[in-house]
Order: sequence, then structure tokens, then C-alpha cells
Amino acid sequence: MPKGTKIFERLPDHHLDLLKFLEDQELNVFTIEQMNSLTGLFSPDLNEILENLAMKKMIDRIERGKYCRYGFRNEKIIGSFITGGGCIAYWSALNHHLMTEQIPNVVFVQSPRFKQSKSVFNVRYKFVKILNTKFFGIIQSGYGQDLFPITDKEKTLIDCFEYPEYSGGYSELIRALATTNLIPETLVDYGMRTNNLAVLKRIAFLSEIFDLHGYQKFRKMVITRLNVRYSLFDPLGPDEGEFVAAWRLRLNITRNQLIEIAQNRS
Repeated sequence: MPKGTKIFERLPDHHLDLLKFLEDQELNVFTIEQMNSLTGLFSPDLNEILENLAMKKMIDRIERGKYCRYGFRNEKIIGSFITGGGCIAYWSALNHHLMTEQIPNVVFVQSPRFKQSKSVFNVRYKFVKILNTKFFGIIQSGYGQDLFPITDKEKTLIDCFEYPEYSGGYSELIRALATTNLIPETLVDYGMRTNNLAVLKRIAFLSEIFDLHGYQKFRKMVITRLNVRYSLFDPLGPDEGEFVAAWRLRLNITRNQLIEIAQNRS
């Protein structure tokens, strides 16, 4: 609470007017700056009103300068909101798109801005900073005032292959690629823009051994970018296994294991 803020035992009418304004506008989350722009109130007065409403549990304070309607707990909206322009991604997006049945105990949020990971209303948020050039492939999900930004299926898969530690395990990614209806042309586009050759090689190799329809162009694109360097298939696994010269990969998960993983939904 800002120093010098006056706390009222009984709220003045203009405080309650602001609460009614929030309800009329159906604003679930908002910043002081947004409210200042919408209401024309000066910041010191607005600080006082919002802090009084929060003290009386008529709204909730998320963090400094950011609030939500009392009891509002949509973790995807709150997570993307407090980054100031981030989006739901990685394991959280995998689960949202039904590409995995595993439910993360952390909400993963991607953003070109750095933000320290934290807990809000007993929900843990992991904020992952990425380059501006990799912040794309974002759609809106939800309904009405409960819309939130989230990576689409293709970008989610590429992001998870790039950062499997944020993705619930490599087996989940393998099953997701093998069983999800993805658009190969979009993967080509996103793969070129992401410019992570190791990720592209892994996806191309899997599309080949799973005989996925429509990935010929994707594989041809990857082949034109290959160099002499080998990459581990599972970057978090041991440095061992078969060398696959065609894709410059070292299979620290065997071909048979990959097929078994793709076929096993348990």
C-alpha cells in the first residue's frame, strides 16, 4: 500500500461508484493505468480508492498496481495479464490443447519481458523470457471477457521441443506429435522463424518414423539446413545411442522405444 493512503472505515460513495463501474464494464483484471485512462481519475486518488476497495475485499490486489475483481481466479488470464503482454505456453498450452493428459502444477507463461516467477493466490507461475523474434504463433482462447492469449498447437509443440524441461517430459511431446492433427505447413513456417535446427531435426525424424501425412515439405526444408553437427535426440538424456547420419541425430531413445511411446497413451 502506498504511504499516506487513507483507509476509510465506511467507503465514500465515489469509491462504490468505481466498483460499480468495474462491474458494468465486466473488467476482470485491470491496472491503475487502465483505470486512470477509463475513468479520468488522477493516480493518487485512484490508488486510494483501489486500496480501500482491496482492504474491504471488494477487489483483490494481484501485485503492485494490478488488481482483479474479488474472487476472480482464472489462472490463465491472470498469468498472461501480470506479464504485461505474455501468453500461456509450454506444458500449460499442451494441456489446454488436449495434446497431453498430464496437468501441470505450474502455469507456464511465455514473454519477451523478464519477470520473476512467483505465486499468486496460491498458484505458481513460471515466466519464461524469450527473444522478440520467437514471440509469435499466438491465438486468443476463452469466451467474452475471459479471453486469454496462448500459443497455438504448432508453436506449442516447437516451443516444447526447444525447452522440454517446461513440457512435462519428452514422452509427452513424442505422443503429441504422433497423435495430434497439426498443420505441417505451419510447422515449416514456425520452424524457419524459430531457427533452432536441433528442434527441426527431431520433429522431421519423428515425422518420418511415424509416417505422418503431409510432412514431406517439412523434411525437405530441414534437409537443406543440415550441417555436420550431431544433436542428441533427447537433449536432457545421456550422450549415447545410435547415430542417424541422415538427420544428424544421436538416438539416446531407440527407434522401438519411440514407437512404443507414441502408441502408449497411459
